[in-house]
Amino acid sequence: MFGDFFNTSHVHTFAVLVVRELVKGLPAQQLDAQSKQAEKARTRIDDKIRNHARQLVDSHRLNIYQKAKLGSRLQDGLLEAGYPESFSKSFAYDVVRLVALASAQTHPK
Repeated sequence: MFGDFFNTSHVHTFAVLVVRELVKGLPAQQLDAQSKQAEKARTRIDDKIRNHARQLVDSHRLNIYQKAKLGSRLQDGLLEAGYPESFSKSFAYDVVRLVALASAQTHPK
């Protein structure tokens, strides 16, 4: 009846990919760095995450449950990687919002 409603494998894969990109490009220790190099790293990571989000919504139509799971998996992954809780919550929210907006543009009602 629900088909793939509760299938979050693609969401989990995306969350792992995003956390990996962030850890590689902007480790938790450099989160507050104010150098030009840190700013370039933030821009690069932002672009990569946008591209990954676009690929995700192009290949899957996410439902509300999957978007909620994405947020919690991202937040948990960031906490495990050593990022502060406030950053983890905010970043996860922003990525879910980005995915939701991209999904609305790709799959309009």
